[in-house]
Amino acid sequence: MQSTSAPAPAAPWIAWHEGLALSHAGDARALPRLRQALQALQAAGDARGSLLGAAALLVTAQVGGSFRDFRGWLSALDPLRAEGPRSALLATADEQLLGLSALLIGQLFFDLQDSSVDAVVDQLVALLEQEADIDLQLAAARLLMYYVEPRELRVLGQRVHALVQQRLAACALAGVVPAPHRQAHWLLAWRTCAGYAKEPQQEEAATHAAQALADRHQLRDVQFALAFDEVNQSLPGGDLPRAERALARAEQWVDAANLRQLMLLDVTRMRLARLRGQVDEVLFRATRARQYAEQLECPGPMMGAYLVNEAHARLLAGDAPGACAQMQAALPLLPEGFALEVREMVDMIEAHEALVRGDPQGRALMAAVWAGLRQRQFYDSFEGQPAFRAQLCVLALEHRIEVDFVTSLIRKCGIAAPPGAPEEWPYALRIRALGQFSVAREGVPLPVEGKGQRKPLELLRVLVAHNATSPATGMHTEALIDMLWPDLEAEAPKASFDMTLMRLRKLLQVDGALPLAEGRLWLEPKLVWTDVAAFEHDFQQLLQLLDAPGNDLALSRAARRLRLRQGHRLFGHGAVEPWITGPQERLSRLLAQAVSAYGGHLEAQGAWLAAVGLYEQGLADDPFNETCTRGLMRCPLALGQPAAAMRAFQRCRDLLAARLQVPPSADTLALRARIPQFPPDPPPEGGRG
Repeated sequence: MQSTSAPAPAAPWIAWHEGLALSHAGDARALPRLRQALQALQAAGDARGSLLGAAALLVTAQVGGSFRDFRGWLSALDPLRAEGPRSALLATADEQLLGLSALLIGQLFFDLQDSSVDAVVDQLVALLEQEADIDLQLAAARLLMYYVEPRELRVLGQRVHALVQQRLAACALAGVVPAPHRQAHWLLAWRTCAGYAKEPQQEEAATHAAQALADRHQLRDVQFALAFDEVNQSLPGGDLPRAERALARAEQWVDAANLRQLMLLDVTRMRLARLRGQVDEVLFRATRARQYAEQLECPGPMMGAYLVNEAHARLLAGDAPGACAQMQAALPLLPEGFALEVREMVDMIEAHEALVRGDPQGRALMAAVWAGLRQRQFYDSFEGQPAFRAQLCVLALEHRIEVDFVTSLIRKCGIAAPPGAPEEWPYALRIRALGQFSVAREGVPLPVEGKGQRKPLELLRVLVAHNATSPATGMHTEALIDMLWPDLEAEAPKASFDMTLMRLRKLLQVDGALPLAEGRLWLEPKLVWTDVAAFEHDFQQLLQLLDAPGNDLALSRAARRLRLRQGHRLFGHGAVEPWITGPQERLSRLLAQAVSAYGGHLEAQGAWLAAVGLYEQGLADDPFNETCTRGLMRCPLALGQPAAAMRAFQRCRDLLAARLQVPPSADTLALRARIPQFPPDPPPEGGRG
């Protein structure tokens, strides 16, 4: 339907044509010129002019990444939206290209549920086959990539690319030169799609062509985009030097007045800071990127993504409530699929916090979230938070939640075991040394007997016994040689060590399990679990929990893990190698210290019977441990059972006299004197202090 209003005077249309030409050239003066033209066309009551004026503004501003005033401009397209892609308001192919491109912007960024988007896309593709303004065709083709890629419509993308190539070839024959800015931005969009489609040759060709245009015509925004994209290509592989060089180029080309470019730079700096472990910098950059997005008036889905990005930064900084609040604020802005993922992340954070603080409902909350992930077979939750993701997996395994799915997620996503991960983590190697020696690769036991493997396995046992599970605790090769080859001549030990290490690696068949660097050898903790390392981690965790009371559930679990290892002597009672003595004594001291510390905690809580059970287990492991004996005297006294306290003392006294020919310590004797109803023992001839 044609407008019944009179056409506007020539001047506004002249301004419009000038503004559109500036837009094709990427000139910053395009927006103010087009705004002036739109105001004049609207003032003149020109419906067609108002539509095309708003369309030119939408296409121009979207390239720059600013979405200010988009709602008003989109409302000017209502007549086109009402009549559909073949509206009579757009008389020529050029007008249809511009109007439908603007309409597609609204559908892709603001009206995500608009069911007419497919018809608009079909009409734009058809217009690429016609003779029309090549710059408008390039602008339309670029916008079509925003439709193609999220839907993974790779065949459609290739068709659009082929049509553009045909039109460019036809223009070359006719002597028509497209605007370098329009052509370069089309190439940037196409290279992104080619990259996602895993077409490296097409991606490289588009990159080279865009770079050539940028160099030849001094296209600063294209130079910036190319450098920025190189940063993002470098980061997934951890190539920080390349990323930093590309970032320096991007900073060289950035327009300080372009808020979108500043926003993208902050996102990139945030990602670099995350790789460097600079938590405060991560949060600062993420927050400022979100603030830029607000100033640019980014549409809902984009704004929601920046809110979620900041939420991840807050989570990394330890602000779980702040992270949840940010994600909740993002939910109304996000598409349904992404919103579901974010809701699950909120639920998982809250479940994690509940479990960590010992909330009885924590396990049920976490189980519900993992069940949902398993039902959807969704593996990407918290993909950008590897440390937190690993901790969620640890908690799930420790609490026996969706073990099969969690294990498959760890393996599929290559999640590295964090420090202190439980034995249930799918380690490549599991080595037990407390009580007996065993080695399993992917759950399959390896032989630990046999003359041919004696020396390689002894080397492995030394590393396990000394808890050489990091570069810091790795053992010097000289120390290993002194332990295992003390009697060989000067040159032979090094050769023997090298040969033994080679044979051990061949036996284990796990790449990276035995790193050797700067003269130190260790077991890689991301690949290898040992019960000795687990014991020492549990010991440290127990002491930390005792120093910061409040989480009784975590404390009791840590104590229970330690108690499971009581009575298990390093490599059993048959081990006789001289180097075993030191590690055995160290583990015994740690266990005695843990029993004493946790027993004191139980006594302070009035949990006398639990303390008795702990001390009795401690004595079973070390019958001469007078700390446990004194605990077995104090607890019965507190319960009003002096006879039981006396029996504990007498057992200790008799054992020390029979085995070591010494009396109990002064502390034990002092406690004995407090037992009522029993006369004191005669003073010993030589008591111990």
